[in-house]
Parts: sequence; structure tokens; C-alpha cells
Amino acid sequence: MKHTNGHGVSMKTTEQYLQLFEETIKKQAALIGREEALAQAKRAGLGVSKDGHIVSCVGNPALVLLRLVKYFTEGGNLEALAELTPLINEIEEIQEMFSEKEQPTEA
Repeated sequence: MKHTNGHGVSMKTTEQYLQLFEETIKKQAALIGREEALAQAKRAGLGVSKDGHIVSCVGNPALVLLRLVKYFTEGGNLEALAELTPLINEIEEIQEMFSEKEQPTEA
């Protein structure tokens, strides 16, 4: 059975966001330390377990990821931005997938 969010968009997209969040947090933890990375993730709207898994997401996942990028790069942290570039590219692909699914089909 395929689960959707009520708009016909597959829940697989949510799973992809969760994977992006976890990857982002792991990369940030390597740069600034685990505790600070988890604090930033919580500030962005994520609930993270002690072992680094996402347990909740408040709001639109795309906006939460953008907040993560913002918080992780505050103060001109260019090293963090360089680490996050592949993840930013992935979110663009996910957004394109959303757009394709929401466009009406021609009859």
C-alpha cells in the first residue's frame, strides 16, 4: 500500500528528507562537535535521539533543512557550507520531484 500526504505525494519524500537531516547533522557534528550540532538541529525544528536519528520534524521538511543550512553556516562558516553543498543539491532534486507530482496532467 502506498502512503500519501493527502495531496497525492508519496511519503518516500519524507523519508528522503529524514536521511538528509541525519547526514547533515553528522557532517556538522564532525566540524563543531556533536552537542552543538544537535542543539542547532533542535533549533531548526528537529527532534533527534541520542544516537543521532531523527524522531520528529516540526513544519515543512524543506524549510527545516533550509534552517539547518542557515544555522550551520552562521558566522561565515564556509567549511560547513562546503560540506553541505551536496545536500543542498539533493534537496533541489527532491523539490523538483514534488513539483512534477503536483502539476496537473494533460487530458
